[in-house]
Amino acid sequence: MPTPSSPRVEVSGIRKRFGGVTALGGVDLSIGRGEVHALLGENGAGKSTLIRVLTGAIMPDEGEIRIDGAPRRFAHPRDAQAAGIAAVYQEPMIYPHLTVLENIFTGNEIASAAGIVRRQEMAEAALPWFDRLELDPALLHRRMGELSLGYQQLVLIAKALVQDAQVIIFDEPTSILSQAETDRLFTIIGRLRADGRSIVYITHRLDEIRRISDRVTVLTDGRVTGSAAADDLDEERLLDLMAGKAHRDYGKPREDRRIANDADPALRIEKLTRAGLYDGVDWSIPPGTVTGVYGLVGSGRSEVALAAFGALPADSGRVLLHGRPISPRDPAEAIALGIGYLPEDRKLQGIFATKPLEANLTVSTLDRFLRAAMRLDFAALRGEAARLIAHYRIKARDETVAIGTLSGGNQQKALFARWAGQSLKVLILDEPTRGIDIGTKAEIHDFIRSLAAGGLAVVVISSDLPEVLAVSDRVIVMRRGTVVQVAEGEAMQAETILAAAVGAAARAA
Repeated sequence: MPTPSSPRVEVSGIRKRFGGVTALGGVDLSIGRGEVHALLGENGAGKSTLIRVLTGAIMPDEGEIRIDGAPRRFAHPRDAQAAGIAAVYQEPMIYPHLTVLENIFTGNEIASAAGIVRRQEMAEAALPWFDRLELDPALLHRRMGELSLGYQQLVLIAKALVQDAQVIIFDEPTSILSQAETDRLFTIIGRLRADGRSIVYITHRLDEIRRISDRVTVLTDGRVTGSAAADDLDEERLLDLMAGKAHRDYGKPREDRRIANDADPALRIEKLTRAGLYDGVDWSIPPGTVTGVYGLVGSGRSEVALAAFGALPADSGRVLLHGRPISPRDPAEAIALGIGYLPEDRKLQGIFATKPLEANLTVSTLDRFLRAAMRLDFAALRGEAARLIAHYRIKARDETVAIGTLSGGNQQKALFARWAGQSLKVLILDEPTRGIDIGTKAEIHDFIRSLAAGGLAVVVISSDLPEVLAVSDRVIVMRRGTVVQVAEGEAMQAETILAAAVGAAARAA
């Protein structure tokens, strides 16, 4: 591999906070010309936030970006584009109903002084790069949505080259590709490197590091925990750097941790399969315990949970609740059976932002407050809302305030209270503390344990390995749509679980 020359991109002291959460805590990064620089870290490590800073999608609170030695300020994605930075994301960001040519030049159309788009000139500008990428020129006139994901990704690479991008960021590019498409992508990245372009390559797959990268930087908890030549970092060292806070703070089991008893699971998932998402998945969720489910991007963990909740049916397999097969056709049926689900995106899937806090707390249990002639007992409803607000320490002026005006942590506690206030057999919590401050996170962890202590079967799906280790009695580890490990007791160690999640078999044993 070539030795990188002077840095093309230098990032110094980049900090970014969202409310009370630190996403980036002073990141330093240097990317050389003609270098493939891998950016590694578990979910929530800060990789996506750093990329958004580099592409001008968000501005940092502190720090500096230098391009070819000159300080640059990106207030808008166009500023980053003008500086020669482009990104190709895991799931291609496209306009499916427009042609390939229109997708390549959207926002950068070649037009006459009268504003007439010159399609022929645009096609002529794109053709040399299509030739370089071995793409059929006829694709220029097809609708983008007609192409496979692999070809859509190649078109976006062509778009970056048409824009003369000198720094191209690839965000988990192989998670959606076949092996043949992956091999082709790596060949193209090699050519881009040979042209002197700088590549930032984000991945969770350790087997890709040595194959494609010159240098590796590891992010953990929004900070750089290590950076070195790829040849100097073996698998064990990479895992140690990625484990970071999980290893330091949660390497030992909690004293009160219960070893799960699988004799009579509250929820059992058997050989559940949905093409392209997960295959032959088995989960056993005992009552009175917290079962953590951990996996990186594309592991299929949330999709399996959604199948149990009736929101994303499986193709085959079965779900059993206390030994009885169930097939909820929608979430309403799952709730009636005693299964609750707190979604990972509270703003889009959880709260009714403009509605009062009391309505958000009781929306799933209104039938409990119905009286004669289908009239709601508002006094009882408000009393229940007040009880939940007090018990779960939700900070709000009163129960009539719109939930969207509360902090993210109090919104999340309200969603938790909504489910905890119901009569459930199983509660599935998907990313229950994402984007909230440390204090509120600790409170929710306490709430989770108290529900399990009361006999509820609790599932915690989380990208935060320290959280999984802190709150769970046992952990199911998923990778690429399959269960690769079930850990409990002394086996619940950060390095072991992370190794299983990234496919490092030697450490996963």
